[in-house]
Amino acid sequence: MQERLFDWCRSFVPAPLSARPVEWLRVALGVALAMLLVLPSCAWIFGTSLTLPLAAPAAASAVLVFAAPSSPFAQPWSVLAGNLLATLIGVSLGASGLPVMLAAGTAGALVIVCLLGARCLHPPGAALALVAVVGSAQIHALGFGLLYPVAFNSALLVVVALVYNNLTGHSYPKPRGTRANSHHTRDRLPSERLSFSEDDVARALADFGEYVDVTRDDLAQLIKQTEKHALRRSMGEVTAADIMSRDLYWATPACSAQTAWKSLREHRLHSLPVVEAGSRKLIGIVTLVDLLKHLRSTPARIRLGQLKQGGGTRLRAIMSSPVVTVSTDTHMVDLVFLLSDRGLHCLPVVDAQQRLVGMITQTDLIAALYRNWLKHLPD
Repeated sequence: MQERLFDWCRSFVPAPLSARPVEWLRVALGVALAMLLVLPSCAWIFGTSLTLPLAAPAAASAVLVFAAPSSPFAQPWSVLAGNLLATLIGVSLGASGLPVMLAAGTAGALVIVCLLGARCLHPPGAALALVAVVGSAQIHALGFGLLYPVAFNSALLVVVALVYNNLTGHSYPKPRGTRANSHHTRDRLPSERLSFSEDDVARALADFGEYVDVTRDDLAQLIKQTEKHALRRSMGEVTAADIMSRDLYWATPACSAQTAWKSLREHRLHSLPVVEAGSRKLIGIVTLVDLLKHLRSTPARIRLGQLKQGGGTRLRAIMSSPVVTVSTDTHMVDLVFLLSDRGLHCLPVVDAQQRLVGMITQTDLIAALYRNWLKHLPD
């Protein structure tokens, strides 16, 4: 009994924050910017006396769209439809002649039910409904005209959130749907085929039973990240430096396409890193596909002459740049996701100065995973 009481008391302690202080600053600046745009604009168009009662719900909406842009509460549909529907309910009950307290309580209940039904639950909407019910004589006289300033505030806030969140690296609105694989087929990504499915997430949410303030896509992504960290812990600290090839073939930008083709064929390679002469700083990569595309697009007469002379196009004209690279301390789990889900066949390994120090191919990774699997087999 004492232990249960202690656990219950401990539940009042705030949970640790996952957001870093720089994120706090981002949110604070976003809310400040939104309020500096929304409130003066609303006051200029509709008047200060009407803007002030709507300021608190607008600020609450701003906190949601900037602090929790992934939340279902903060999506554009929830902000726009939720605020307008809640205001409509509040105005209707405010003009119904019911006692104020009864109308306010009824408005709160109807807002929750209707917004959940319309899939646009937005907590500040409940505040807007109460503003419409218990507001000043001016608000009551305005009637359904209150929808205009509410729509203006909500739309302007969404526009500010669209610009600010995306410029600061937070996708808004939150994209939905699964990521396509690199072959543009309906198959799931390789890393997901033996993992949980969307149906598993839906069933888990149904079993949980309560409203969860996170989208299904974000919940699935969170579970994937958890699996990734668990796999990393079980594998141990195996990094790119442990499995990369160090004795490499490479070329410079001035190298001809014909020379690169001969090097790839002679050494049975699929790609050739392109580095600056002398510094070995990686600046591009040439694959068999790049060379075949170039040869196919070149007239046969010119191509034959180039092959005989060993000249022609230089790699700087056909190489792919920039290149997806990893560092020597990149964990093997991260290499798995890069080489499987992104459809890459190799990963150049670079140092802090972007100099080429190694290369990891799918073959290197398969061999490393096999050795790791053998090491963890029970005796």
